[in-house]
Amino acid sequence: MRGPRVHRSACMTAHGIALAHARGFTLVEVIVAVVIAAVALSALAGVFGGGARAASAASELTRANAYAESLIASAGVEKPLADGVESGSTTDGLRWTMTIADESTDGDEGGFAASPIRPSLLLKRVSVRVAVANDAQPERSRAIELSTLRAVPRPLLQQ
Repeated sequence: MRGPRVHRSACMTAHGIALAHARGFTLVEVIVAVVIAAVALSALAGVFGGGARAASAASELTRANAYAESLIASAGVEKPLADGVESGSTTDGLRWTMTIADESTDGDEGGFAASPIRPSLLLKRVSVRVAVANDAQPERSRAIELSTLRAVPRPLLQQ
């Protein structure tokens, strides 16, 4: 014996109702989904664009910092430290200024000068400012400034 007999038209009716509910998305639903995806993707593009600009600025400042450290390290090596201001630029768009000046100490105002014992070294402040050129937007130019003290031999007293 076979199982219970089901009338064929009843299966088709049940199957027909299931097909009617499972047709797919309407055009309005698809358009709304595309608009939501477009808004989300444009927001992500803005975030990635901002990240790329920040990475570029960080790279430029790292390059400027390395050059400023190089200038400070070479101060007093190639030629003696002399008070004054020097400036220049590099081929890759960095502008630099180096300022060298005497650094006053508490003893310079009368303590060591009046004493028969004077320190044999004098302090010089070496300040370097390196700017990253931004010709397109000068107000967005960035700069780094480093400063250090160097000890140099004190000039001999004239008698």
